[in-house]
Amino acid sequence: MRRGVVRSCLLCTRLLCLPLLLLFLGATPLTAQTAVLKGRVTDSLGTPLGGATVAIDGARSVTTRDGGTYELEGLAPGTYTVRARLIGYTAGTARVTLAAGETRTADFRLARSVVQLSGVNVVVGSRARHTAAEELAVPVDVYTAETIARQPTTETSQILQELSPSVNFPRQSVTDADDIVRPFTLRGLSPDHTLVLLNGLRRHHTALVHIFAYGMGAGSSGVDLNALPASAIDRIEVLRDGAAAQYGSDAIAGVVNVVLKDGVFRPFLTTEAGRYVTGLGYKDDGNTITAGGGVGLRLGRGSLALFGEYRHRDPTNRAGADNQDQLVPGDANVVDTLTGELLERNNDVPMPNHHWGDGLAKDALGFGNFKYPLNAAGTAELYAFGGYSYRDGQGQGFFRQGLSERNWPQIYPQGYLPTFDGKVRDGSAAAGVRGAVAGWSYDVGGSFGHNSFRYDLLHTMNVSLGPCLDTPCAPGADGILGTADDPGIPNDTSIYAGTLKLNELNTTADIVKPFRVGLPAPLNVALGVAFRRENYQIEAGEPASYIQGFHPDQYGDLAAPGSQVFGGFQPANAVDSSRSNVGGYLDLETNLTPQLLVNTAGRFEHYSDFGDKLTGKLALRFQPAKQFVLRGALSSGFRAPSPSQSFFGSKITQFEVDTVTGNPRPVEVGIFPVGHPAAKALGARPLKPETSVNVSGGFAFSPLPTLTFTADYYYIRIRDRIILTAAIAGDSVQRLLDAAGQSSIEAAQYFTNALRTRTQGVDLTAAWRIPLGGTRRLDLSGIYNWTKNKVLAIDEPPELAGTGAVLFDSVASGGLISLERERPDQRFSLTGTYATDRFHVLARSSYWGKYTSAQVGGCAECVQTYGAKTLFDAEVGYRFYDLVELSLGARNIFDTYPDRPSYANSFGFLVWPAASPFGYNGRFVYTRAEIVLGR
Repeated sequence: MRRGVVRSCLLCTRLLCLPLLLLFLGATPLTAQTAVLKGRVTDSLGTPLGGATVAIDGARSVTTRDGGTYELEGLAPGTYTVRARLIGYTAGTARVTLAAGETRTADFRLARSVVQLSGVNVVVGSRARHTAAEELAVPVDVYTAETIARQPTTETSQILQELSPSVNFPRQSVTDADDIVRPFTLRGLSPDHTLVLLNGLRRHHTALVHIFAYGMGAGSSGVDLNALPASAIDRIEVLRDGAAAQYGSDAIAGVVNVVLKDGVFRPFLTTEAGRYVTGLGYKDDGNTITAGGGVGLRLGRGSLALFGEYRHRDPTNRAGADNQDQLVPGDANVVDTLTGELLERNNDVPMPNHHWGDGLAKDALGFGNFKYPLNAAGTAELYAFGGYSYRDGQGQGFFRQGLSERNWPQIYPQGYLPTFDGKVRDGSAAAGVRGAVAGWSYDVGGSFGHNSFRYDLLHTMNVSLGPCLDTPCAPGADGILGTADDPGIPNDTSIYAGTLKLNELNTTADIVKPFRVGLPAPLNVALGVAFRRENYQIEAGEPASYIQGFHPDQYGDLAAPGSQVFGGFQPANAVDSSRSNVGGYLDLETNLTPQLLVNTAGRFEHYSDFGDKLTGKLALRFQPAKQFVLRGALSSGFRAPSPSQSFFGSKITQFEVDTVTGNPRPVEVGIFPVGHPAAKALGARPLKPETSVNVSGGFAFSPLPTLTFTADYYYIRIRDRIILTAAIAGDSVQRLLDAAGQSSIEAAQYFTNALRTRTQGVDLTAAWRIPLGGTRRLDLSGIYNWTKNKVLAIDEPPELAGTGAVLFDSVASGGLISLERERPDQRFSLTGTYATDRFHVLARSSYWGKYTSAQVGGCAECVQTYGAKTLFDAEVGYRFYDLVELSLGARNIFDTYPDRPSYANSFGFLVWPAASPFGYNGRFVYTRAEIVLGR
C-alpha cells in the first residue's frame, strides 16, 4: 500500500505539467493589483434572493448569501459581462469595467419570469413557474455548472451518477458494443424508461441495442449522455417521477433535462489529466486526458455559444493469467484461481492474454447554442442549438488460444484477442421560436437527431475461410464439405461487420397562459402538440463477417462461420423501416387553497404501428408551513416498443454434418424479429406498448433557510414489459421449428412483452449551505437511494408448454437476475465542500450496497452475492491571480475493490465482477485546470 501511495504522489507531480503549461500559455498576465466586484440580488419588490448564481464571463461564479449579497475577489482589470440568475426569474445582465485596486458594486433586480424565453428557465415537472425545486409537487433535482465542475470525472453519465440518488451508470467489460456505448438507468428501470431532453426538447436515442449490459435487462436502447460535452452544460435537471402524460413516451422512470450554457462570455478552457494508480500490483494504466472549452460570441442583439471537448482514455486491464492450454495440450500455466496470479509458466504466451477492464476510447465532441431576440422588447426569440460527436472505442471478447478450433496458427501462432473497434457518430440540430402574444407564451420548434454505430472488428478472422490471408484457400479435402460451394474469399484479420443507424425528427408546439378564475392563484393552462418520425436501419457487413467458407478447422472438423467475437449482419438482417406518431397534451395547475397546489395532465398519442394511448397524471402539493411541503403523485405511463426492438435481428449460420446424407447442413442461431416464422413458432407475438402505474409521495422540509431535507417513496408497476428472451433451444423446440418449415434454425431469441414487474424505492436528499463569514462557506449534502425490483409474472407462451424450454435464464446476466439483483439495492453518498473566493476542498464518501450477479452464467453455482463497499474521493483546488484555477484530486482514494468472484464465476482469469457498480480499476489520481482566456 505504501508503494502505491508513493507512486500516486510522484504521478501527481507529473500530472501537474499539462495544466501548468496551459496556465502559463493561456492565463491572464499577473497583475500587481486586482479588483473586487460585489453587490446584491433582489426581486422586483426588493426582497433579497439567496441562492442566486452570479457569473462573470460565463465561467467564474458565486452563490448569493441569505441576504442576497455576493462578492467576487481577485479580478484582473478589464471589462466583464456579469449575469445573475435564479430559477423562476428572468436573468439580469450587466457590463462592468474594473480598474486595478478598485471595488465596484453591481446590484441586480430580477423580475418573475412571465415569458419563458430561454432554456435556462425550463424546470421539468411543471409547466408553471416556481421559485425553487422543493416547491414542486414532484421531486426535481437541479445541478448547476459549478457543481458539475466539482465532480471527479468528465463523462456526463458518470457525473449524473455521482449527483443523483437513483441514477446508475455501471462500467461494462466484455459486453460487445456495450463496452463502447454504456447506458445509464434511473430508479432501477431500463435505459429506455428515462426521457432525456436537451434545452427542453426530446433527445434522440442510440441505434445500439444493449444485449449484454450488466445491471439491466437485455434488449433496451437509451440515450447516450456521453455524446454531450460536460463543459457545455449549464445545469442538469432530474425529474424523479413518472411523467409520460406531460412529456410523452419513455418517461416512466422520470426525465433528465440538460440545459446548455448560453450568452456572451470570455473563452474558457478546462483540461484534466489522470490515471489509475493501484497498490495491488497492477501497472499504472487508464491514462486519461480531457480538454474542453467554449466561448460566447455576441451576434447583434443575440449570442452564439460554441463548445468543444476531446477525451482520450487508454485501456485498463485487471484480468488474471489464463490457466487453459495455450499452444499444445498440457501446456497450461499454473495460476492462483482466486487472484489470477501466475505461479508457474509452461508456455510463452504473454499474460494476461484476456482483457478485463475499460477499453480504449477517443471522443471528439462539439456543440453550439444560438439565441437571438426578434424585437427590442425581448418578447420573442429565435433559438437554435446542435452538435456533432465522433467516438472511437474498443472492447474485447474472449481470447482464442493457439490450439483453439477457432484459430489458425498460420495466422495467429500464439492465439489472438478479437476486438470491437466501434465508431459512433452522433449529430443533432434544433431550432425554433418562443415568445408571447396576447398573454400566451408560445414555443414552436423542431429537432433532428442521428446516431450510428459501425462495427469494425480487429484481430479477428473467419475460421471457415481457411488459413490463407492473401488468396482464397481451397476448401478442405476431408470428404465432408467438398468444393462446390467455395466462395473464394480470402481470410482477413480486420473485418467490417455492419452498421446500425437511427434517425429521429421531432416537432413541437406549446402554449401556456395563466388565467384568473377566482382561486387563490391563477389557473395555469398549458397545451401542445408533437410529431415524431423515427427511421431505423441495419446495414449488412462484408461477406467475410457472416459467410460459411466451407473450410474445416485445424482439426478437420466443421469450422465456425462468420467473424470471431461478433458475427456480422447478413443481408437478411438488413432493414430500413420508419414509423411516426403524433401526440397532444393538456396540463392544468393552480392553488385550490393557499396551501394546496394541484397539477393534472392528460396526453393522447397515436403511433402508426401501435395505435392509440391515453395517459394521465394527478399531482398534489400541500404546504402547511413555509418550511414544510408534502407532495404526491399518481400517474399512468407507457413506452412504445423502440424501432430497434421491433426490427433488430442478428444471426450466425453454422454447419453440422447431416447424419443421414453425410452432407453439411446449415444451422442458424441468433435474434429474430417477432414477425419471423421461427420467432412465431416459439411463441412470439407482435409487440405492444409497455404500460405503467406510478405512485409517489414525500416531503421537503427546510428547518433553516440554508438547510433542506427531502424524502420520496415511489412505486412503479409495469405491465407488458419488453425484454429479450434467452436462447430457446432443445429437441422439443427443434420439432416446433421443423413444423414451421424452419429446420435450419437451432436456437432463437426474440423480443417479448412477457414480463410484469414491480419497482419500489425511497430517495432521500439533504443539503446544508453554511456561510462562514466573508467569502467562506461550507456546503454539506447527502443522497440515499433504496430500490427493489421484482418480477411479478412471466407470461410463458403456450407454444413452449411441455417443451422444457423457458423464456428467460434466471441465472444468466441479461436475464431475470439482471432485472432483480444485479444493481445494489442501496447506495448513499455524503459530500462536503469548503470554499472561499480562491480555495476549495471537496471530500466525498460513497456507499454501494450488496448485489448479486452471475457473470459466467448458465449454472446455479455461478450466482454470487458481492458485499457492500464504501469509496472515498477528495479534491483540493486554488484559484491563482485572475481566472485560473488548479485542482488536484483522487477518486477511490483508498484503492477499494469489489469482492472477488468464485472460480466458477470467473473462469479463473476474470478476477473481478463485471457487475460492480463502481468498476474494479482502483484508485484514480487526476489534476485539472480551469482557465478563462483574454482580458
